[in-house]
Amino acid sequence: MARNTRPTSDQFDYTVEQAPLFDRNGKTVKVGGSPVLGNFRTDNGACLGTSTEAYEIVNNDSVVEVVEDAFASAGMGDFKREMIVARDGARFYGVYDFAHIDRHIANVGDTVSLRLTLNNSFDRSCGLNWAIGMLRKVCSNGMCSLVADTNVTRKHSSKLDLSFIKEGIDASIEKFDASVKGFQELGEHEITQKEGALILGNLAMKKVLSESLKDSIQMVWDAPTFGTDQGRNLYNLYNAATEHLTHEVQPTRFEYAHRINRAVLTNLTRAGQSPEYFLKLTLPIPEKEKIAQEVDLSAN
Repeated sequence: MARNTRPTSDQFDYTVEQAPLFDRNGKTVKVGGSPVLGNFRTDNGACLGTSTEAYEIVNNDSVVEVVEDAFASAGMGDFKREMIVARDGARFYGVYDFAHIDRHIANVGDTVSLRLTLNNSFDRSCGLNWAIGMLRKVCSNGMCSLVADTNVTRKHSSKLDLSFIKEGIDASIEKFDASVKGFQELGEHEITQKEGALILGNLAMKKVLSESLKDSIQMVWDAPTFGTDQGRNLYNLYNAATEHLTHEVQPTRFEYAHRINRAVLTNLTRAGQSPEYFLKLTLPIPEKEKIAQEVDLSAN
């Protein structure tokens, strides 16, 4: 599993260029007949990853300029942005919040606004795309979505096509609406206070959460900060997780917080859709430990 690092900078407009790599004998390194290239920052010489000639570099400032032009052309209005550089520049995230593009989740009395996170990498860890997310207005919690990311470029091309990006913006609004519907469904699934604690405990046993994260999220679940979180349902349990992750974890561990956020939402969504999985996540922890011990004894 890839390690999760702290953000290293908010300076995103560095330039990355490809240069061939050589072995100890001075010969070009090749894989399958193709030269291996290093993706180097021109400002400090750091190698951010390797690739072949088929992998085209698209620098962050070029992407940001065209994407923001596309926002204006699509009439998206004002936005706030946060630029995050991770792994010494190997990965870039541009987080855009559109406070005026919002939806009301009536059954839980909540309102969320559109968040688009632009992704770019120079270590081939992700494509050039943006992910749909939401910002919870009452507390500025960052919320994930399980819908597929939207590509910024066409398949097999690194060309930044303004018209294609505008089409992607339209698709993103549709995905935003689909995500809100998913949260409404979570809000319809009522749980007890104890079941919420059991779910967090089982997520820790599944290694979705660390024990310390589980404990911190449960503190929010046990004593909700906001009135809209007083209800006991899967949506409010997710909000307990996003509140801690957004305000306590994300400022120093952006990638880690996003990964955990998405993993929690995935498991809670599955629990809401599958009665069998819900039962697994609410099985008493001591009972699970007893079963595990019995399995170990039978194996001997």
